[in-house]
Amino acid sequence: MYSMNLGIILTIIPLYSEILGADKMTIGFIVSVYAAAYTVAAPFWGKASDIFGRKLALGLGMLGYSIVVLLFSFASDPSQIMVIRLLGGFVDSSFWTVPTALIADMYTPEQMGSALGKIGTSQAVGFIAGPVLGGILVEAVDYRGLFYICSAFIFLIALLVLFGIQEKPRAYSGKADVPSKVSRKFGEITKKSFAVMYIDVTFFAISFGVIISQFIIYAKEILGPGTELLVGLLLSSYYVSEAVIQTPAGKLSDIAGRYRIAVLGFVMCAFGFFVLTFATSLVLLLIPILIIGGGIGILYVTVPAALMDVAPSSQRGLISGFQNIAWGIGYFVGPALGGIVVNYHIGAPYLLCVTISMFGGALTLYGSKIRNSTSK
Repeated sequence: MYSMNLGIILTIIPLYSEILGADKMTIGFIVSVYAAAYTVAAPFWGKASDIFGRKLALGLGMLGYSIVVLLFSFASDPSQIMVIRLLGGFVDSSFWTVPTALIADMYTPEQMGSALGKIGTSQAVGFIAGPVLGGILVEAVDYRGLFYICSAFIFLIALLVLFGIQEKPRAYSGKADVPSKVSRKFGEITKKSFAVMYIDVTFFAISFGVIISQFIIYAKEILGPGTELLVGLLLSSYYVSEAVIQTPAGKLSDIAGRYRIAVLGFVMCAFGFFVLTFATSLVLLLIPILIIGGGIGILYVTVPAALMDVAPSSQRGLISGFQNIAWGIGYFVGPALGGIVVNYHIGAPYLLCVTISMFGGALTLYGSKIRNSTSK
C-alpha cells in the first residue's frame, strides 16, 4: 500500500518538475537530493529501530512522509521541488531501512531469502500499480490534487503500521553480540565480505537511479507527446518483472547461495541496459526494461539477505542502515551521472550502467571466494 504511493510519486515528480521548468540535468539532481538525505538518515532510523522497536520507527517515518508529500502541492518552481525531495529522503528512509531488520528478526537464515523475497514482491506490486494509477489520477484531478490524495492515504497507512504490526520485544543492551572465537579469527575476512556487499548495493542502486530519473523522459521522447499513461505502463512493467522474480530468487538463494544468484542479477542488468541503448520503439523499450527489472529484483533480495546472514541480532537495524547508506550513495550518483552524460548522448546513461553491472558481477565473484574462505 505504501509503495503504491511511492510509485505514483516517483513517476510524477520528473514530469511535474519538467512542467515547472526543470531541464534533464535538473531532474537528475532532484532525484539525487532525495538519495543524499536518505543516505544520511538511514543509520539513524536503523539504530532507532534497534533501541525503540521496528514498528515505532517505521510508523513515524511514514507519518513524516505524508506531510512531505502534501508540500508538493504548494511548489511553484524546481528549486522548491528539490528542497521537498530532500525532506522526503530524511523521513522515507525508515521504509527502506527498518523492514529488512524486522524480517531478519522473525525468520531463520534458511527462510530469510524467501521471506525477503515475499516482502520485496509486495513492495513491487505497489510500484506496479503506482505509475498506472498516477497517470490516471493526473488526468482526473491534476498534479496538485494527486499530492493531496497521496498524502491522506500515506497518513492512513502510517496509522495501520503503528496500531496493526506485531513485533518481537526489543532486548537492546547498547552492546553488540559477543563474538565467538571463530568470528574473531576471521573478522577481517568478514569485514571484506561486508564491504563487497555494500559496494554491490551501490552499483545496482546506480542502475535503479538511472531508470527512475532518465528512463521516463527517454521513453516519452521515443514514443512522442501525450503518452504519459503508456510511459507509466512501461515503468510498471519494470516493477512487474521485479515483483515476479523476487520470491523465487530469494528461495533459490536459500538453496544455491546468495552470491551465485547475485551474479545472475548483474548479468541480466548488463544485458538489459545494453539492449535499451538501441531502443527505437515500444517493444524495444519493453523487453530490456523487463530484463533490467528482473536483474535488480534479484539483487534487491540476495544482497540484503547476505548481509543479514552474518548481522548480530542487536545490530540488524544499524547494519540495514549502513546498507541503505550504500544504496543512497548509488541512488545519488546514478541520477546525477545520468543527467550529466545524457547531454553527450541519449544512450550514454545506459552504457554507463552496462559497465557498472559488469564490475558488480566480477566483484560478487570475488566476494564469493571470500565467503568460501570464511566458511572453510
